[in-house]
Amino acid sequence: MLRTRTRLVLVLPCLSALGASSAAQEKPADKPQKSVEERLTDLEKKMSGDTMRVFWKDGLRFESADKKYKFRLGGRIHYDGQFFDQDSETEAAVETTPTTRIEDGTEFRRVRLETSGEVANNVDWALAVDFAGGSVNLRNAYAGIKDLPFGNVRAGQFKEPFSLESQTSSNNLLFTERSLAFAFVPHFNAGVMVFDTLAEERMTWAVGGFRTASDAGEVSKDDGAWAGTARVTGLPYYAEDGKHYVHLGAGYSMRSPTDDTLTFSAKPEANLAPSYVSSGALAAEDQTLMGLEAAWTASSFTVSGEYTMASVDGGTGATSDPDFSGYYVQASYLITGESRPYSKATGAFGAVKPTENAFGEGGGIGAWEVGARMSSIDLVDDGTDGGQLDDMTFGVNWYLNPNSRLMLDYILADLDPSGGAADGDTSIFAFRWQFNF
Repeated sequence: MLRTRTRLVLVLPCLSALGASSAAQEKPADKPQKSVEERLTDLEKKMSGDTMRVFWKDGLRFESADKKYKFRLGGRIHYDGQFFDQDSETEAAVETTPTTRIEDGTEFRRVRLETSGEVANNVDWALAVDFAGGSVNLRNAYAGIKDLPFGNVRAGQFKEPFSLESQTSSNNLLFTERSLAFAFVPHFNAGVMVFDTLAEERMTWAVGGFRTASDAGEVSKDDGAWAGTARVTGLPYYAEDGKHYVHLGAGYSMRSPTDDTLTFSAKPEANLAPSYVSSGALAAEDQTLMGLEAAWTASSFTVSGEYTMASVDGGTGATSDPDFSGYYVQASYLITGESRPYSKATGAFGAVKPTENAFGEGGGIGAWEVGARMSSIDLVDDGTDGGQLDDMTFGVNWYLNPNSRLMLDYILADLDPSGGAADGDTSIFAFRWQFNF
């Protein structure tokens, strides 16, 4: 650009002189001529108005010179391994058939290609496809309009507005899996949502109507399968450095299950394991979800937790209307001094970025984090004996750079099974090699 500007500076005076001479011969000038610098600026604008800037910001990004058009190409690879050690009581309670036996193994938990962007400053869109497990599953697939008088609107498939854990990207979770309480939480579904921020982004709100969707993005055509879901969050305290804040939130969802039946089940925070607890098929004319969430970050230390209740209305003729619940409390500490960031626009945790990359020119060690979590799910109420499961999870995360992370978890799962069987414990060792951009 400097070379181009230099050439233009040399050429424009000559063009200016010729133009002025010609104009003088035809008619006298009736308005002041632009200076060479003004003409140079106008020419640069014409030359760069339709070009795209390509740059890297934790992913490949394209942006027009006027910033009205944006495009981002990204993805994620989560490669997991899990190793199990059960006691005899748990084996007897869980491993009842060959299809539910626990085996050590590895898997690609997520293999996603993700694109997103903006058009004309006020339309945003996203498309994400997951190839894990050898099948193609649709995740985000939506378009929206921003900055309307009443907020923003989005239509397509995306996350329902419920739960801090759900709204936090899987790239930014403290452990390899979300908590036991996540068994109640709605996740990716098709629908329409209106959302916005308030009080200088100290509050968020979102409300939407949804239809239950499969992983392939196909909307259910069965009876029911609709939901109305809302979430509100607030920051009672938020320091300008973004390293000290208090988050509070609440979610509510009224749902009509598919064909008036539903089932709750949970694995012991290890995806390769079978379900340890299950309610079985329940008559459910309606289902109500209520959730409370809180988080506190003080520099390198973060503690957060959620409580979720699921109330089932079996309808006319039902023998029971059970209420189930789950919760988690977790804490983490970044040994190397970084802080867990917070997205004020979404009311969720952001990505930890090391102060110094590992193996970089400065000889950095990346960012190191330790964490612990206690979580529980209870599927026993009003004649339903689906069992109770409690987990203690301990983890170490090594962030090599903003795009790469190694995770090591130890999970101790304490099962109180259905049917009065004896309690049992399972020790699980899990790792994840994660790359995202």
